[in-house]
Amino acid sequence: MNIADIEEINEYEIKFLTETHLDQILYLQDLVVRDLLDPTSYHVEPLQFFIKQLAFEKRGLGLFHKNQLVGFHMSSYPDLEEDHLGIDIGLKKEELLQCIQLGPVAIHPDHRLNGLLTKVAKRHLRVLEVMGYRHICLTISPNNFSTLRTTMAHGFIIKKLKLKYNNVLRYILHLDFKNPVKHPQYSVRIPHTDIESQKFMISLGFYGYDVIKNDNGFDLVFGYDEIKA
Repeated sequence: MNIADIEEINEYEIKFLTETHLDQILYLQDLVVRDLLDPTSYHVEPLQFFIKQLAFEKRGLGLFHKNQLVGFHMSSYPDLEEDHLGIDIGLKKEELLQCIQLGPVAIHPDHRLNGLLTKVAKRHLRVLEVMGYRHICLTISPNNFSTLRTTMAHGFIIKKLKLKYNNVLRYILHLDFKNPVKHPQYSVRIPHTDIESQKFMISLGFYGYDVIKNDNGFDLVFGYDEIKA
């Protein structure tokens, strides 16, 4: 399976990012954070992060409109001695070698239409699977319903809920290309504000696989697979 370096979505283009796009990436990241109602929902990466990742091929995809960067979807491969989401969710050392992290992700406020970022995410996951990665991890704020919903639609599940990035609460989500999630036999709904109950269910081996809107916000749906004798 070949992945083209450039793909088109109507008047948009998706391209692999390089060091030449650094200024546009940093500008867009700053613009997106300033537009957020809750700035803590986005973890801002420094210049050094982007320099490191863009030194490697296919670590980031950019969404371009009239040659201007309006969205990006980054990935990183941490060293085993660095903060690694795969370690957080209990992957074995040999599995960590097949694990890559997604994020940060951003899209210009004027271009948040027609599921553009979702389309970029699908392209990026295809690229990473073709490159031979098996495990994909990422973090999402517990208050970010829309990102949780679209990420879970790609097959990601919540495996952990803990403090990250200078003590802000984050879900850690995981996608295993070789073991896609199936509808669990047991499930329970928990309000997104009930953090302690969510942590308890995760400690029992439950995983979050869906979100459902309600009158007070949304619920997380946690599942547990069939118990084998």
